[in-house]
Amino acid sequence: MFRHRLKNVMAAAVLLLVSAPGHAAHHLVTYATADGGHIEGALFPVKSKPLVAVFAHGAVFDKESWYPLARHLQDKGIASLAIDFRDYGKSTGPAGGLYHDLLGAVGFLEHRGYHRIALVGGSMGGAAVLTALQHTRDPHIVKAVLLAPAGGAPLSQSHLQKLFIVSRGDGLHSTVKSLCDQSASPKRLVVLPGSAHAQHIFATDQAGPLRALITRFLTRPTP
Repeated sequence: MFRHRLKNVMAAAVLLLVSAPGHAAHHLVTYATADGGHIEGALFPVKSKPLVAVFAHGAVFDKESWYPLARHLQDKGIASLAIDFRDYGKSTGPAGGLYHDLLGAVGFLEHRGYHRIALVGGSMGGAAVLTALQHTRDPHIVKAVLLAPAGGAPLSQSHLQKLFIVSRGDGLHSTVKSLCDQSASPKRLVVLPGSAHAQHIFATDQAGPLRALITRFLTRPTP
């Protein structure tokens, strides 16, 4: 009897710890894509639904690489969905077509009542964001953060707020600048010190400025 009560007390303590301030809650979700993929993501919800960010990782990362930023944004009232692209984690799908994973995420969120969506991608994920935005003019997608995208075409949507970010010493610096120059307004290019590429910036002394930059962009009201 004592052991049973002790186990219940310990379980309650664990639940309290998970629910305590500073331990942002998230849960795993899955959804299907138009080309037959099955994608897993981590949803960081908030009470209201002013904006939700979809996080798209780089080639050497996965959805968990976005968790620290997702928790920070959750504390600021911004929900997010960090996804594993196909062939990462438990996500599956035909070769190529990463943009389907993002468009599937948008549909998943719209079905759950989110009507203001931001796409945030680093390197490979940034290229997937650009490609996804070539395949849709969904008015619910209102913001895009392109963190040193490794490919893709300029954006023509004038309703979409665009933030391009790259390190000064990144080999893609000139490419990212050109993408921004050729994209429609509203847009902004921010060049950070150093040479770290995309999400690798979070492991440098520019992690704080990068987080603050993305947070300000996502929390700023849209017209």
